[in-house]
Amino acid sequence: MSLLIRSVITALFLMLSLSSNAITPEKEQDLQKLMALLDVSAMPEQMADILVTNIIAQEKKRMPNMPKNVERAISSIIRNITLNQAPELFKMTSPLYDKYYTHSEIKELIKFFSSPIGQKYNAVLQPMMNDMIPVAQKWGEKLGPIAAKEVVKELRKLGYK
Repeated sequence: MSLLIRSVITALFLMLSLSSNAITPEKEQDLQKLMALLDVSAMPEQMADILVTNIIAQEKKRMPNMPKNVERAISSIIRNITLNQAPELFKMTSPLYDKYYTHSEIKELIKFFSSPIGQKYNAVLQPMMNDMIPVAQKWGEKLGPIAAKEVVKELRKLGYK
């Protein structure tokens, strides 16, 4: 599992463990409405795709000639575990919404995501994010050498060669 994925999971568990306040039944009900409007049911598929892509890419670096049947087996296991465990994640994220949004704000989000512009926002978010990935990668490729050069310069100042 990549360091980024482990860090995100660790941060999620830490944040959830710090939240000890119970969510009122009314707010929980509105959170469920919001989740339905946001179509969080598609999230596990997206998370599984991201995990599979990242883990397979990592493994291919270690094993460039990875047989297709091994790749399929790893992908299938990761996908199945992610999808089977998804309901637990949804239960665990409610405290995050409770932490960052008041009940009144949740109601406003429900209004927004029920509106035509909110529905459009939700509908285009994933394709837009997919379109942003190559843009961000290109940007990162541009920044990488600049950052590396600056790091080397700073390390030399500190006596490293």
